[in-house]
Parts: sequence; C-alpha cells; structure tokens
Amino acid sequence: MKKLLGIVVLCLLFFNACSDQKLSKLEKQYIEDLHEWIKSGERNKQAIRNTVQKTCSKLTMLMATKKENASFVANKNLDEYDFRAGFCMSAVIENVWPNQPGFTKKFKKQACKEKIPLIKLVCKEFI
Repeated sequence: MKKLLGIVVLCLLFFNACSDQKLSKLEKQYIEDLHEWIKSGERNKQAIRNTVQKTCSKLTMLMATKKENASFVANKNLDEYDFRAGFCMSAVIENVWPNQPGFTKKFKKQACKEKIPLIKLVCKEFI
C-alpha cells in the first residue's frame, strides 16, 4: 500500500512539473509574439487587436492564480483584469509609440513594484 501511495505521489509530482513546463513555454510564446509584433511594423488597429490585445488577455489569464481566474471569468474582478491586460498592452505599445497618455514614468515605476507575476514579467520584458 505504501508503495502504491509513493507511486501516486511521484506521478502527481511528475504531472505537476510537466504542466508547469508547459505554462512556462506558453508564457514564453506569448512574450515572443508580443516582441515579434513590436518588430513587425504592423501598426493598424486590426493588428493591435489581433496580436497585442489578444495576447495580453491570454497572458493575463495564464498568469493569474486559479482564484483570480475564477473571479475574472465570473466578472467579479474585472477592474483587476482590465488593469493587468491594459498595463500589458500599454507597455508593449509604448515600445512603438512612446509617451502614451497616463503611462508616465512615475506610473510605470509604481506599477512595476507590484508583486503580481504578470506585471513583473511585463516590466522586465517591455519597460
């Protein structure tokens, strides 16, 4: 019985480790997609919606905790979702069109102090 329990625990740890690797790989893919958009020269509204907005939205959901995801899906915490996705979009777009309204040095410095994994990643990659 102890052997079986040990095998089950090892399997759970293995599957958890695999899912973490996929998550990390997906995060990297989304960040790469955003960097590619910056380099691409596609500046029309459709490209911004299809690439920057969708990718930042996916990244926001991907990097949220299970509890946060549930609250976002249930429309109970939309202000936080909007802040995170909007911050991501602004940071990416700032690389193409600097000095966006409201996206000041002071705001960026303050936001980048947040402990939220998405915000930390966006600050590291795009600010």
